[in-house]
Amino acid sequence: MAWQDFFDPSRVRSVWPKVLTAAAAALLLVSGAAHAVAPLPQSHIYTPSNGGRIEVGEPVLISGGGYEQTGPDNLREYEVSVDGGTTWRSGHRTATVGLGGETGITQALWAYVFTPDEPGVYTVVSRVNTDTAHGEVSAPRTLYVGVPAPVTGGCYSCGFYSENPAAYDSEGRPVELGLRFRVDRPGSVTRIFLWNNAGEASRVRLWRGDGTLLADKRVDSAYTEPFATPVRVVPGEEYVASFTSWRGLYRSTENMFPATVIQAPFILPAHAGVYSYDDGFPTQTWNDSHYWVTPEFQS
Repeated sequence: MAWQDFFDPSRVRSVWPKVLTAAAAALLLVSGAAHAVAPLPQSHIYTPSNGGRIEVGEPVLISGGGYEQTGPDNLREYEVSVDGGTTWRSGHRTATVGLGGETGITQALWAYVFTPDEPGVYTVVSRVNTDTAHGEVSAPRTLYVGVPAPVTGGCYSCGFYSENPAAYDSEGRPVELGLRFRVDRPGSVTRIFLWNNAGEASRVRLWRGDGTLLADKRVDSAYTEPFATPVRVVPGEEYVASFTSWRGLYRSTENMFPATVIQAPFILPAHAGVYSYDDGFPTQTWNDSHYWVTPEFQS
């Protein structure tokens, strides 16, 4: 019996049907009449990262991707469970992109917003289904709600990366674009990366959540240099990493922050993408956009 069966009682009636099925398959193989069994649909989770922590009542984004060998058009359901697969909730498709590498497989991206109403440790899994089959249950992620969480490994130089495609925008005037964030452990911000906006920035800045400017560095090339002095950041405080697009040209991805995104060591609150037109502290939001700016964190 596969380990996924323990998460999905609806797929298990008893051990004997599986034994009989296996025996029948063996007989068919001996007789030369066996046919390959199509693999079940596959699912994986991008966010939250494992071991993330939020408070009771704080909406958190659960997102990932899924695929089926014949293509995403055959997928009908995108399901999430926060109790290890005992019960399931319906998510929705957000985009369709390549799986990566040389697989040639197209995957469907999906999302679900979970608002926990009780403290505890939640086991998050996902699956994608067709009309005829429930998919394999994904590898689990642990989410701590209103209780202490261990400090786990993190993506220190990538912040929040999304598989969703970015669109090119032109404002025709300078604009400040940023990312609101918190951290889950003490450390420092050493630089600010511009993943899809290299060559469009004239400055990068780090702000405290109240608008206090903590660091300001001129950008002279597509590569952003580290700050002269790393800036200490502490858990519980909100910060904004931003860049100035001097021509008003930038790339963005909408609908990325409808709820809190956890990508350790970063915690990105709902509506994390911010901007301003007055060369000052960015506070405005638009369609939960992500402007592909992110801090580099160092413990």
